Amino acid sequence: MRLDKDKLVPILEMMGYGTLNGTDVWKKASQTPGEYVFWGVDFKKNEVFKWVEDHREYDVPGDQTFVELKKLIGSSCEQSGEPDIDEPFADQSKEDCPEGSTGEENASPSYENNATPTKLLDLIHGYVGNDVLEVFGDTGSGKSKFAMALAKEAIAAGKKVFYLDTERNLTEADIAGLKGCEYKYTPVIEEIDSICQKLPAVDVVIVDSIGFPILTSYARLSVKQKGDALLKLIAIFGDMKNWAYKNNGIVVVTNQPESEFNKASNHVLRPFGDKSQFAAKEIWKTEIVDRKPVYTNIRISAFRSRSVGHRTKIADMKISSNGVEVV
Repeated sequence: MRLDKDKLVPILEMMGYGTLNGTDVWKKASQTPGEYVFWGVDFKKNEVFKWVEDHREYDVPGDQTFVELKKLIGSSCEQSGEPDIDEPFADQSKEDCPEGSTGEENASPSYENNATPTKLLDLIHGYVGNDVLEVFGDTGSGKSKFAMALAKEAIAAGKKVFYLDTERNLTEADIAGLKGCEYKYTPVIEEIDSICQKLPAVDVVIVDSIGFPILTSYARLSVKQKGDALLKLIAIFGDMKNWAYKNNGIVVVTNQPESEFNKASNHVLRPFGDKSQFAAKEIWKTEIVDRKPVYTNIRISAFRSRSVGHRTKIADMKISSNGVEVV
């Protein structure tokens, strides 16, 4: 029996499952911090599975989410007159594998079952789906390194990436490392505004960063000009959110914190941009937790999330001469 994709996808969406660019794998990630687990339906391989660390599991009776997913699929089969799926689909998928293969090497957490893992993309997609993620933090807290790591991972997996650099924090070596990515640099807010209204049809858009071009001139603006600048920032976020919806893509935007000037000592600094922060589905914050001559350890935590509580750890990031590692 074959899974009815047209019938099941709307239900999966309501249950929080999502995919990238209309691929055949629909999944929902675990919201437990530090846990790399997700549940999925693979319409191409005709499978319902749970991904645990590095492989698919097809029968997990003690997992409530997996059981609910199996019941949903089974109910769909009954309504269509097909047999139920009490037995896992593992045997069916192995028929498509080469002799001597278990099939696990073909199972991947990445979109479209790419051979190259997309752990960071999967992490982000599990929280925001096809929407906007804002990452903010103090200067030097790893925002651009995070964006670079995401871009490189997506490129290696065959994804199309557009990288808009507004700060020129990237070195020539960094830019060379983004080979295969559509890269553009401009610090001019009017040009940024124009570009974001006509973003290309790619899989991942990265804007690094959105607040810097305005912050550099903010002190010289009149009150009216400051208001206009913030409205433009909100409009840019709106354009990116619309793009994510229309293109089934992910947008990652880095930003700086608002100014500490005239703030109370107990005030929690938010991302720069006033109401623009509400356009992002998730806001994560980067903070340095340990810095040595040979490495920097950074914590990425939830600042405003629909899935986890404030300051819940999302991931740890280590920056060293060996590159960037996000775990």
